[in-house]
Amino acid sequence: MFGFEDEIAFVDVETTGFDPARHEIIEVAAVVARGPEVVQRFSTLVKPSQPVPLEIVELTGIDDDILADAPRVEEALAGVAEIVGDRDVVAHNASFDRAFASASGWEHPRGEAAWLDSLELARIALPRMRSHRLVDLARAFGLLVEPAHRATADVETLARLWRVLLGALDDLPAGVLAGVLGVSGGPQWPLARVVAHIAAARPQVGLDLKRLRHERLRKERQCSLKDAREAELAPVPVDEVAAEFDDLGAVGRMYEDYERRAEQVEMARAVTEALNEGRHLAVEAGTGVGKSVAYLVPAARFALANDVSVGVATKTNALMDQLLYRELPALAREMPELRYVGLKGYERYLCLRKLGRVLDSGGGSDAEDRAIAAMLVSWVASTSWGDLDAVNVHWRPSARRSVAASAAECTKKRCPYYAVCYVHGQRRRARQAHVVVTNHSLLFRDVVSGNQILPPIRHWVVDEAHGAESEAREQLSSAVSSSGCAASLATLSARGRHGLLESLRARLGADDSARERVEGLIPLVHETALIATSFFSEIGELVIPGAYGREAERITPRDREEGPWTRAAAVGWALVKRLDRIIDQGREAITALEEASEETAELRADLVGQLTALADAREALALILEGDDERYVHVVRSEQRGQAVEVAAESLLYDVGEALAERFYPEVMSVIYTSATIAVGEDFSYFARAVGLDRLPEGSLATLRLASSYDFDRQMTVYVPRGIAPPNSPRYLEDLERVLFDVHVAMGGSVLTLFTNAQDMETLYRRLAERLRSEGLRLIVQSRGASARRIADEFIGDERLSLFATKSFWEGFDAKGDTLRCVVVARLPFAQPDDPLMEARKERENRVWWERYYLPAAIIELKQAAGRLIRSSTDTGCLVLADGRLSSGAHYAPRFLKALPVSDVELVPVEELRETIAARFGRPASSAAR
Repeated sequence: MFGFEDEIAFVDVETTGFDPARHEIIEVAAVVARGPEVVQRFSTLVKPSQPVPLEIVELTGIDDDILADAPRVEEALAGVAEIVGDRDVVAHNASFDRAFASASGWEHPRGEAAWLDSLELARIALPRMRSHRLVDLARAFGLLVEPAHRATADVETLARLWRVLLGALDDLPAGVLAGVLGVSGGPQWPLARVVAHIAAARPQVGLDLKRLRHERLRKERQCSLKDAREAELAPVPVDEVAAEFDDLGAVGRMYEDYERRAEQVEMARAVTEALNEGRHLAVEAGTGVGKSVAYLVPAARFALANDVSVGVATKTNALMDQLLYRELPALAREMPELRYVGLKGYERYLCLRKLGRVLDSGGGSDAEDRAIAAMLVSWVASTSWGDLDAVNVHWRPSARRSVAASAAECTKKRCPYYAVCYVHGQRRRARQAHVVVTNHSLLFRDVVSGNQILPPIRHWVVDEAHGAESEAREQLSSAVSSSGCAASLATLSARGRHGLLESLRARLGADDSARERVEGLIPLVHETALIATSFFSEIGELVIPGAYGREAERITPRDREEGPWTRAAAVGWALVKRLDRIIDQGREAITALEEASEETAELRADLVGQLTALADAREALALILEGDDERYVHVVRSEQRGQAVEVAAESLLYDVGEALAERFYPEVMSVIYTSATIAVGEDFSYFARAVGLDRLPEGSLATLRLASSYDFDRQMTVYVPRGIAPPNSPRYLEDLERVLFDVHVAMGGSVLTLFTNAQDMETLYRRLAERLRSEGLRLIVQSRGASARRIADEFIGDERLSLFATKSFWEGFDAKGDTLRCVVVARLPFAQPDDPLMEARKERENRVWWERYYLPAAIIELKQAAGRLIRSSTDTGCLVLADGRLSSGAHYAPRFLKALPVSDVELVPVEELRETIAARFGRPASSAAR
């Protein structure tokens, strides 16, 4: 198939960890292939100097007993060296295998140049794959050699996969390989010779992004739908919608083993009535009701009947993907006329103009940037519509900004790529779609913009509505951050071709009137960057280090009269003045550039974008410095992000409900809010106040609360340990440590413990990890800065694993079956007393703040936590509420317990907790070690 192929080697290692300086090889395997035929094989276990960690034993099945008689690493790698010789070596994530080989004493005769990374090639050849892990790619193509995570099997899998990758590379459209080679960094890129050999047998066509896009896009129906406000709307018969949920209806045909659920039908009826009557509706639908289909069916029927669009807004990408890739395709098979589309904000999409500039500059400043650029070239050729969230790479913020679309930088119809643009093309498609799926962020950003972003959609379903107030507040508030300000100033002032102002100056003639203005900006931007650094350093000092990784300090009227804020404010006003000068001089430069050559047109658009970003920062900064707008709560935040500290000054909108009542509801006819957790008991008043529904005329809102379709009394047991100290006690951590140890041992793993306090979590992890390991149980922790997605995948992938986690795991995390059998809530999820918004509420609303905000918010968050446990009709498990206040007579304790989906709660003496749980749910801890 590929005439250039000589014999090639494939290598895989299994190790005791990720760091070659601290960890060791425990298995190595190599094969030599000639085309599709394996001609030599070598594999051996390797005896390390230290015991194999439990997590590696669980992953690979390799333990110390198996390795007792294995050779040392020097002997093992000598065998690899003999079989490999001076052939090219393929490895999946080659830098990992090469680093361990090098640390153990083996270097390939040709050095790094001999190592070909199949992971990097897979991202180019198969850019639309959701995962490029070896095991996932192999499963997708039916190539997996079992057992996975053993070098002997994995190297055979890799040899098979390599042929598939070469074939996929050969299938890419003409011009793509030339584009890949153009950003590869030249012949020193090890994969260059592979790509070049395949490209040489293809028509010699250069890369043309516009042509690639035109080839991908097919002619689509061009017919914008009506604005519902200007149309005569026909009601959809409620009984007809309900009939779609019969066995022979649309929903019955959508799913195998379909079972009609009365709660789902009741919700569908209520949604249909709300759409027909132009009323608002709040629905709490417990887990298992099937609420997404309960609103999609009436939404689709109403949109089709009236030739209008209905919008659906979700909080999480996971639910958005579920709707777009599972529920709506299934529904469209039953309703062939139905058109639907997903829509995100500008920054989620690739900007072809920016990508073109990156490609012209050689792909970026380092190998990581060039690898991403190569993948994006292939991705453009492989996808008609999509967004950057679907590109499976780990983005550095600067790399993503360099190719992401931006409202401020968009030249719209003046852009050469406008006709094939990912952003504007998707928005054109949205105007033709019956169902438009977006996220809370874009919905409320549209409200801020005065409805300039989304099509005129008058009927909305807001799912995951418990998060609506928070996201609306984020969009309706303003902020200026150290990283955002620094990024804009650095983009302007960087030296050489990576700097916007330097690039403009290089393209302008010496006598060009615009050149003088551009040159005048350069020193001004450098000076402003120094003042910005000083300002954010000053305000960062105001934040008192706390327990959460992200700390906040409210700026009060008293702070503005005396103390450290007054010094920071003086620097802030100096920064405002400098930003004013940049903006004024920048506008003059933009005006002058209108008369310059066409060569500067794109750079002019980029200058407009950066100046717009700085103007927004200037307005946000002035708002917090002035501090006299009582609609806002002014806050300084500091957040540790890896090795860096992000500092921001924010003006948080105090009353989101009032803003939505004034700016959102007058523009729509019906909003249907739904979630598993928006009521406190039977009461929706907390939610209605949060999103402004209580400001509407009487009769505008209907509410519906539906119990779960699951049998919680059978499937879930709630335990409250009796006799443990409350969180404000010096004995609290000691008692909690005992509870957690007993629960983990009783369950034999599969425990998720949810914390509100990162310091408590980290302290207890240090105390318990080794103790549990000695019991054959493995515990991991959500460390600060770690990827929540990676941790979730690791937890879901091992049903014996247990996890300590914080805020991001309290909601939206699903782990069905034996992966998660117990949830422990370490303490009731009250907001911190010094939370800036809660402080302001306490001051402004005095006695009612506790009942109006503080208590209901905590109850709803506890319901979210409890919802992590039972995710299907076959799940069983226990919820342990380890807060001593629940068993010690706190006056609010019954409110929390009544909100849970069980009819009874078991109060268990703490000394009997392990035995009680083990009797019902336990499995031997020793089995967790196997």
